[in-house]
Amino acid sequence: MNGQIQYGSRSPLTSAATLAGLGAFRHEVKRLGNPPTRAELQRLVDMARELHLQNDAISDELAEIHASFEALDLADHIARGELPLVVSLDALPQGEACHFVTPVRFGRRRADHFGHLELTTSWLRFHGALDVSVVWAAITGVQRTGRDIVVSVVDSRRLLRFSCHALGEAAQGAVVATYLANIARAREAEASASQQAAL
Repeated sequence: MNGQIQYGSRSPLTSAATLAGLGAFRHEVKRLGNPPTRAELQRLVDMARELHLQNDAISDELAEIHASFEALDLADHIARGELPLVVSLDALPQGEACHFVTPVRFGRRRADHFGHLELTTSWLRFHGALDVSVVWAAITGVQRTGRDIVVSVVDSRRLLRFSCHALGEAAQGAVVATYLANIARAREAEASASQQAAL
């Protein structure tokens, strides 16, 4: 060899081990909870480091992990009473505030509507060629699937699907939507209990 650098493919054993590690890592990312915990995310970061996985080989997975960390940070801020405030697309009534807005595609098909998703104190709104508004009390669940925020509505099997441009936008929007829907349901349950007590 005479001290010369040799170029060429890695040994089959190293390549196989790398591919196996990459496959195992991607499998673990797909098994993440919805939403994931900070411990689950940190375990994946450590796993990638231990397997010596290159960032460019796991860029999609790292983007998902980063977006999930951002969502957890936002959830922590909201739990401390720091609900974000942003500029609304329209003038809002007295007492109403806008907490999140982002460009989205509404629906599953390529020909679906483009516009903006806006989350206000009382409403989930889609502004586009077709306008949609749903009060938070009518929303039974919010899930994030990749770049999509998926919303289920009471007494309906139809799901409202909003596709964001970036994972981070979807992750943060899902956190805000979940919080506002939970608050509305809690208030509705409290009002119902008060009515029952008054009878």
